[in-house]
Amino acid sequence: MIAAILAVPMSAAAAEKAGYIATPDACYVPEKVDGEVVRLKKAGVCEGKPGRVFVGTDRETVKVFVDGKFWKEARVEEMGVPDISSSLARANRVAGEQTIPQNSARGEMEKAAGKLDSYYRSPEFQGRLKSETERVKAELFGESLGKFYPDSLAQERKGRLIETERIYVFVSSSMPLQTIRNYTASVARLHDPRITLVMRGFVGGMAKIRPTIDFVGSVLKEDPDCDPSGSDCRMRPASLIVDPLLFRRYGIEKVPAVVYAQGVKAEDPGLSEGDARNAKLTESFTVYGDASLEYILELIGRETGSPSLKGLVSALPAARQ
Repeated sequence: MIAAILAVPMSAAAAEKAGYIATPDACYVPEKVDGEVVRLKKAGVCEGKPGRVFVGTDRETVKVFVDGKFWKEARVEEMGVPDISSSLARANRVAGEQTIPQNSARGEMEKAAGKLDSYYRSPEFQGRLKSETERVKAELFGESLGKFYPDSLAQERKGRLIETERIYVFVSSSMPLQTIRNYTASVARLHDPRITLVMRGFVGGMAKIRPTIDFVGSVLKEDPDCDPSGSDCRMRPASLIVDPLLFRRYGIEKVPAVVYAQGVKAEDPGLSEGDARNAKLTESFTVYGDASLEYILELIGRETGSPSLKGLVSALPAARQ
């Protein structure tokens, strides 16, 4: 099952009629409305209580799919004044019952956060970070540096994405290894420097770097049974980085997730593009679900009409879910 968060033109939404349909549980919300088909996805905790949701459609009845499976055919009930009044009254009642306590340490926390942010952005810290990163890479990988960081010893590869486009594939070491290897193989086949696999943090925390190095090696190896300590293992030309700021900027709470971003412009290429102060962007599209990267890019390409994505996918065999 794939859950997609995609932009919808306002002109299309304005042409649709307002109405409600029944749902098997109040925790379900609309994922996509396409003609007579309404797809629902779970949002929050289900309590076993039937509900109903608002949908925009010109049909009197629709076919409802829940988590990708057909549920039933439902009648669309038009929205009337009582519905609006009831919703407003309920919202006002809930708002009046909510009390958010003030944080007594807010001032001190903002001050400390400001100091930390200033230090992180300072040339001194960034210089030390870059120097230490290069030292660790050289010390740990030695002559094998080019296998794990193929772009570090060669000029930037040419790709089909334009300079301001990015594709981030968000993964985690908690995912099945074969699933991550499949994404890595797809990134390698696409052979575009602006497609990157992203992890939130180091495997097992920052106290030890060896587990992360071993994990990266197992992900990038073409032959999963190859032992790098005893033979020369071929590595796939795919970029994998650790960047929690990217997870936060795009609101990624679960993996796998694929983000297509447009209009990305970074002031400092050495800093994270997940930092909104460093990198600006025009629009982004997010797709969740364990499906092939080729299929997901084809899906986003159809929704966005991006010629870059169309060219990227057309260069590969037909994508399959």
